[in-house]
Amino acid sequence: MLMSMAMLLAVSFALASEPSAQDRPVALATTVTDPYATRPRARIFSSLKIRNFEVRREDANDWIVYLETARNTWFRGEMICWGGGDPRDAQLLEPVSHTGGIDANTSLVFRDLSSQTSVCSLVKLISLTPEEILDLKLVRPSKAKKG
Repeated sequence: MLMSMAMLLAVSFALASEPSAQDRPVALATTVTDPYATRPRARIFSSLKIRNFEVRREDANDWIVYLETARNTWFRGEMICWGGGDPRDAQLLEPVSHTGGIDANTSLVFRDLSSQTSVCSLVKLISLTPEEILDLKLVRPSKAKKG
């Protein structure tokens, strides 16, 4: 009996010394939403269709590749990279896939002029809308024709 009273007193003192909800610092909730989260996954049916590419770094750890297949048709791929080179310096892109196309299971080998190589694995590939292409400055807006 004496032991249970001592435990009750210890718990009540601990609760009394705990700061109230008003005294606790409020953590600001910064939810970063992925604008591409609900977008369906895309596939480029032939790696021979790649005309242009650009690699960017988003946030601190995210590697993103933008792939152009036809005039102003762009795809966005999230990657995990390793190797000695920086894929942003690459002049050559070599897709490695068993299907000949590019999708979320494709490895990409980036080579620069000094023979440095970066190998990246795509984890997500989506197609971009014309508005997103302009916002990302992948193409310049067309000038109005004078008539």
